[in-house]
Amino acid sequence: MLSQKQNELVTLTGPGTPGGKLLRSYWQPVATDEEMPIGGAPLPVKIMNEELVLFRDDKDRLGLIGLHCAHRGTDLSYGRVENGGLRCLYHGWLFDVNGQCIDQPAEPEDKKFCHKVRQVSYPVQQKGGVIWAYMGEGEAPQIPNFDFLTAPLPHRKAFRVIQDSNWLQGLESSTDPSHVSYLHRLSPGPVGGSLPGGQARMFSEDPCPKLDIERTSFGVRIHALRKMADGQNYLRVNNYIYPCGTTPVSSEPPPVTGYQGRWYVPIDDHSHCRFEFIYSQKVPLDKEGFTAVRNQHVAPDGRHTRRLENRYLQDREEMKRGDTWTGLGRYAGAQDAFAIETAGVIQDRSQEHLGSTDIVIIELRKALLAAIKQMEDGKEAPGRLHDPAQNYFPDFICTADYIPDGEDGPAYCKRVLAQGPGSGPAKVAAE
Repeated sequence: MLSQKQNELVTLTGPGTPGGKLLRSYWQPVATDEEMPIGGAPLPVKIMNEELVLFRDDKDRLGLIGLHCAHRGTDLSYGRVENGGLRCLYHGWLFDVNGQCIDQPAEPEDKKFCHKVRQVSYPVQQKGGVIWAYMGEGEAPQIPNFDFLTAPLPHRKAFRVIQDSNWLQGLESSTDPSHVSYLHRLSPGPVGGSLPGGQARMFSEDPCPKLDIERTSFGVRIHALRKMADGQNYLRVNNYIYPCGTTPVSSEPPPVTGYQGRWYVPIDDHSHCRFEFIYSQKVPLDKEGFTAVRNQHVAPDGRHTRRLENRYLQDREEMKRGDTWTGLGRYAGAQDAFAIETAGVIQDRSQEHLGSTDIVIIELRKALLAAIKQMEDGKEAPGRLHDPAQNYFPDFICTADYIPDGEDGPAYCKRVLAQGPGSGPAKVAAE
């Protein structure tokens, strides 16, 4: 468990908080490319308790500036995109993509003071199907070149969903290998596109995996080893990425074909966005299929259709029949939302009772607290990259495989990495 003070350190991310300073030291996704098309409307964005507006000017340049006009506080997301910026509807003040006021048409020509007025603004970049913002101090690091961000466009897809809990609850759920044997347990058979059908067997035959963890250059490597009914040793290798990312591998039987990147970005202390980057290593994604599944389970407001207000549409007859273990349908994202949202908007970790299968959660919290302490000591946040030539991860593996008796997760990864360049997940999946 954490003390109340420790819990606040790792959950509160508003301006001036230690946790907020840590998360602001990295690029954070704020919207998908699809939400900000060429010629699209300005988009209000709230991230880490800061209200902003994302827009394209009439030259298609992206800007992320304060939402409320510096004049009288009117919402700029309703504004006009014209003349090199975003114009407030109240008095016509015009702001460029850097937040600089460049026109005050209601002021007499000799009374204008544009040069003195500037909105809060943050640099933005597009990568991996999303728009990223850097809200920290000093020189911005590189956005990491993971495959799920840099693969050819047919092999990747990004979308986001809003979840009504603190960001850390989402991150912890995504790194927890044990919960899949229960929360995501399904009956055998097709799952309507929500999860690969093989997951019923892969997780339910051994509900108590042997867990190992390793620190890496980018975060923490997570091993979960299960003994199948046929005697095979099934290993999943997932990862935690500084500061709020994870990479869960596909739930299908080996050889795997891909994995997800996920980023858990605070909206405020009581809600967050789960950005998902779906990645296929060898064959193009069925993007229409993924979009159809998402639209079936995510409402127009960006939240899951199964939510606390409707008790996640739990069907206890479905539970009794054994179709699912939870009665919460077959869509894993909604099952995850149930687990993290019902713990309260900020889980009180001083009241929990952690077991031996929570070693991943414990290590994740240690990593976050150590990173905060590192910054408080005046050092740079861990895992930041500045040299583009060094923006790669030779120790990164995200895969699932059958391994020999007597071998564990760390030994498997050591064996794979010893094969040299190209021994990452694509090569592992092909073996």
